[in-house]
Amino acid sequence: MTVDTLSSEEKAKNSSETSNLKISGFAIRLILLILVSGIFISIGNVNIGAIGQGFSYALVGVAVFLTFRILDFPDLTVDGAFPIGGAICAVLIVSGLSPEVSVVAGFVAGALTGFVTAMIHVFFKIEGLLASIIVITGAYTITLRIMDGASNLPLIGEETLISRHARPFRAWMIEQFGEDMRRQSSNLLEIAIFGFVVILALGILYWFLRTETGLAIRATGKNPQMVQAMGLNHHLMVVVGLMVSNGLAGLAGSLAVQQLGFADVNLGVGLIIRGLAAVIIGEVLLRPKTVGQMLIAAAAGMLVFDISRAWVFAALSLPSTDIRLVSAVVVLTALGAPNLHDRWQTWRKKQQRKVTS
Repeated sequence: MTVDTLSSEEKAKNSSETSNLKISGFAIRLILLILVSGIFISIGNVNIGAIGQGFSYALVGVAVFLTFRILDFPDLTVDGAFPIGGAICAVLIVSGLSPEVSVVAGFVAGALTGFVTAMIHVFFKIEGLLASIIVITGAYTITLRIMDGASNLPLIGEETLISRHARPFRAWMIEQFGEDMRRQSSNLLEIAIFGFVVILALGILYWFLRTETGLAIRATGKNPQMVQAMGLNHHLMVVVGLMVSNGLAGLAGSLAVQQLGFADVNLGVGLIIRGLAAVIIGEVLLRPKTVGQMLIAAAAGMLVFDISRAWVFAALSLPSTDIRLVSAVVVLTALGAPNLHDRWQTWRKKQQRKVTS
């Protein structure tokens, strides 16, 4: 056995050990985050419905991560894909279709919204930011058209993913844990169903990003010139990436309308900021290294966002009318805290240099 062979084996072994350490470190941080969130919910008397709502919006964080981190594309289309996906889902449920089919249709509607943004960007050579603004401007009218001109479409009395299993699940919870679980059974059911959908979506997305097409999409965001040099159409990769991203936003909209009990034309207002906050929160708290970890971190960031917002409401006993102000404060904290931390570290290093000199 040659020295070069030994060297390569040692490098492979060290690389494997480093990877395992990264995975274990991420897992530890994730477990700690879950424990701390549980303590906050318990001590702060936070309704666990915030977890269900966080799961229903979690894929928005993943969608924003795909466009801003993977594709390096400044896309605001999620603000339009989310309500369109929710409106399609609500209309189909009211029409009598199964909620599962309606959720898939919401994904397709969101993907088509992303497709329109991609086409405007590719064919008209319009910057991605402006292309997405054009789409979300028109998406408002499209959402109204889908709901037959109504700004709000209630799902009261309709069969949704939640209502279908609500009675048997409530009866089982009461039988197993007593009458005290009657009030929380609906929230626990939302967590179970939406959590399953999110985990399934993350698993499929992780598999997709490891395929040849997925790797090409990831390479497009890093170096489009290299992708072109390899004989691949980087414009096609942008189209596919935007369709997947906004499809996830549409899927999230389908879950959200079933959790809220209605579809509304204004559901997507300011959603991009919420998604960016989720991505930043996940990256700061979990420090992911691999693509799989980054997907989990983006989804976890949205959960932390909703739990934090609910905790502020519970701690300060604020009325529901303050929800946008509280959301703005949570977003500002998520986006501003890392910068303040970096500035503090820089200042501390300068002070240490002055002392040593």
